[in-house]
Amino acid sequence: MAHQRCENCGKDNQGDATYCYSCGHILPVGRQRLATHGVTDNHALKPQLRWGTAYFGDNSILRIHVRDSGKVVETRFHNECILGREVDDAHPDVDLTPYGAVKMGVSRIHVRLTKQTATIMVEDLGSRNGTFLNGERLLPKQPRVLRNEDELRLGRMVMRISFGEAPGTKR
Repeated sequence: MAHQRCENCGKDNQGDATYCYSCGHILPVGRQRLATHGVTDNHALKPQLRWGTAYFGDNSILRIHVRDSGKVVETRFHNECILGREVDDAHPDVDLTPYGAVKMGVSRIHVRLTKQTATIMVEDLGSRNGTFLNGERLLPKQPRVLRNEDELRLGRMVMRISFGEAPGTKR
């Protein structure tokens, strides 16, 4: 079996070890396991196309319906909102870790939602596994309009985005 040498203490470890048995330092194999893993594109994740309004007012809330989890995450924001997974120094506004984000290939800082006038723009932040809006891959750093009932896919995590009114507000 292949061995790997710890960069910190110089001890030999088994080839598949994540941490050095001697000093606890993360080994190169461990760094690969903690990084965002590449996922294969699954053809079963075909988008379910719907058309909706792009209007997102001052009293609107964003609802993120995570497919296959039955969970809905609600958030309000004034300027921008980052979606990703919380790890060490990465603190997105919406942490998708509880919904299987690691396994589904969501990056730590995956996508930015930015409010512009009365619309929301969605922008991939250079994620490893990509962002798809209604089945179309977004180019990194190229904002696109997000509409009510759009399907957003981060890696393999599929979600339906809907706009709603905050409780107690009138039109």
